[in-house]
Amino acid sequence: MKRLASWKVSDDFWSRVKPLIPKRQRDADKSYHRMAGSGRKPQDPRKVFEGILYVLSTDCQYPKGT
Repeated sequence: MKRLASWKVSDDFWSRVKPLIPKRQRDADKSYHRMAGSGRKPQDPRKVFEGILYVLSTDCQYPKGT
């Protein structure tokens, strides 16, 4: 079996974690007004989860937003 980095998530583990990740939802009663191209594009939930595991396992500083 191939060994993964400590923060990488195996397919088996991700299949157990994925149902616990909340789905993105938009409020139907709210009107969203954004300029074209503004804001961040949605990221793959698995990559976000692996990023969280990386920060927790390496104890590195997480960049704070401004």
